[in-house]
Amino acid sequence: MDQPSILHTAALDLISKYFGQSTAEVYDKFFTGEPDSVIITSINEIMVDYIGQEKATYEINKIVEQSTL
Repeated sequence: MDQPSILHTAALDLISKYFGQSTAEVYDKFFTGEPDSVIITSINEIMVDYIGQEKATYEINKIVEQSTL
């Protein structure tokens, strides 16, 4: 089985931080095998609804930057 991408792991950490571990586990299954673009789109949708566009963009940019280091 392939290892999750760095972005996949970072996205799960972000989801866990705001929505809890059980929600992160659900998204882990959804993200498995998906390209990073799908992961970013998904976390953007849920984060914007929860914390607003500005804060969501900030949080997502942080994990994208971390995943490219």
